[in-house]
Amino acid sequence: MSLKFLIPLITCAWSLSHAQDVSVAQETPVQQEQEETSPEVPLPDGKTVPKFEPLDDHRIKIGNVIVNHKERTVSFNAQVNMKEGILEYVCCMPNGKLHESLLVSEADPLHISLGMTLLKFHRFEKFFPVRDENFEWLPFTEPKPADYADAYVQIVMTYTQDGKEQKSDFSDFVVNSQTRKGIDPKDWLYTNSFFYEGAYQASLSGEIISIFASRTSPINYIGDFHDGVNDTGWIVNPRKNLPVGTNVTVTISQKTVQPKQ
Repeated sequence: MSLKFLIPLITCAWSLSHAQDVSVAQETPVQQEQEETSPEVPLPDGKTVPKFEPLDDHRIKIGNVIVNHKERTVSFNAQVNMKEGILEYVCCMPNGKLHESLLVSEADPLHISLGMTLLKFHRFEKFFPVRDENFEWLPFTEPKPADYADAYVQIVMTYTQDGKEQKSDFSDFVVNSQTRKGIDPKDWLYTNSFFYEGAYQASLSGEIISIFASRTSPINYIGDFHDGVNDTGWIVNPRKNLPVGTNVTVTISQKTVQPKQ
C-alpha cells in the first residue's frame, strides 16, 4: 500500500486507539520540574499533530520527525546538551530535565510515537504498574522477557567529527558511574507513553528516551530495571564526549531480539 493511502489510515486508527486511553484510568498527570525554555521553541500540548509532509516516495515529515518507510526508521535532529555529569535521559525536549539529559531535541514525542505507529513498530505498554482514579495501585504482574521481546528498538546517533561521519549506539558515550562499562545498546524498549485528559504525557514532560525507567517516556532503558527502579548510576563518559551544541541525528529502528531467559 502506498504512503498516500497508508498515512490517513494509520492516523485515523492511531487517533481512535488512543482516544480510548483518555477514558481509562491511568497515571496521574506528570508534573515535572521544567527547565527554562527558549521562547523560540513553543511548548508541546500533547495533542497537536502537524500535517504529514511527503518528502519523496519513501519519506514523510511529521513536525520535526522524519519517517522512512523503505528503511523502516524514525529519525530526528538533536544537539549535545551535556559533556559531563549524571544522566537519567539520553534525549529530552527543551521542556524536559535538561540538567540530566545527554541530548536535547525539538522533536515532539507525540510525533515520534505517531511515526513508529505508522511503521507498525511493536510496543509493550504493560511494563509499568498504574493507578486507578483513586490513585490506588492496580494489580500488577511483572512481565516476562518473552512478553516484550518484539518491542525492542535500536537507537543510533550520527554526527560529524573531524570532517568524518561517525555513528554511536550510546554505549561509548553513556557509562556506568562505578564500572565505566557502557550502556547496553540492546536494552532499549518501546514502552510508549500514555494519554491523560487527551494529552500525550511524554510531550508535556519533555521525555523522549529515558535511561531511568519512566512510565511517561515512550522509549526506556530496561537493562538494569528491577522492581520499578534502576539500580545503576549513569554518567557521560569522561573519556569520550562531544562539545555542547554538536548537531546529531537520532535514528530509531525496530529489530527482532531474542527474549532473555
